[in-house]
Amino acid sequence: MITGYNTAVPHADAVFHVQPEDKGLASAFIESLVYVGGQVLAKKRTSYKSALDAGEGKKRIVELMDQQHRLTIAEIKSGKYDGQIPGAKLAESAMSAEERLEQPTASPEVESEHLPIPEPTRQVATAEEESPTLDQIIMDYLNSESEQEALILMMDADHEFALGETVALRFRTKGSLSGEAVPGTRISVKMISTVVEPATLAQGETNAAGELGWSVSSPALQRGSSALIVTASSSIGTAEIKQLL
Repeated sequence: MITGYNTAVPHADAVFHVQPEDKGLASAFIESLVYVGGQVLAKKRTSYKSALDAGEGKKRIVELMDQQHRLTIAEIKSGKYDGQIPGAKLAESAMSAEERLEQPTASPEVESEHLPIPEPTRQVATAEEESPTLDQIIMDYLNSESEQEALILMMDADHEFALGETVALRFRTKGSLSGEAVPGTRISVKMISTVVEPATLAQGETNAAGELGWSVSSPALQRGSSALIVTASSSIGTAEIKQLL
């Protein structure tokens, strides 16, 4: 089971988070969550059952996860989720009301149809001014991302993390450009909950291979009442993974 990773995407005066996750061989699909400020805006799912049937394994699942992750980020950059940003609909509604108040009303002494209406000046968009395609957005994003090294944090679990159980977690780090391990990355695993105080379950630093592993136990609480927060800090940046429990 490949638990996944998390990317922060600044866009439209907000910070979107994209987190893909392998839901396990029994389910055979990848799920990506898009959220802002803790509120989930969208879920995307991709089945990899056909890949399993073809005898393809973990490497292909990782490739599909990365592909879906990049496509989801490109959708954010294209503005697909702008209307779902918390507060956006309220602002849009308020703007609409304000615009309605500003609409001019016809004077009772003058019939509006007798007034000359100037022809609006229109600008015809050329081919170069047309909205970019999704492929173009993806390429622009990948090109911009390729200009600087960033920390990639990956988390594997031997089975699905459940409250009240012990699970073996393994973390791997690498640079987005070099692909090299990032030793000395400080990783912290915390659990927050609506029923108990926040608790640090484990913390430490990656070894020379950029890896770190623990067996982590959590209290037996009601499902859906808690979340696992993994933060990583290194010389090339930070990364975060969130998982509801």
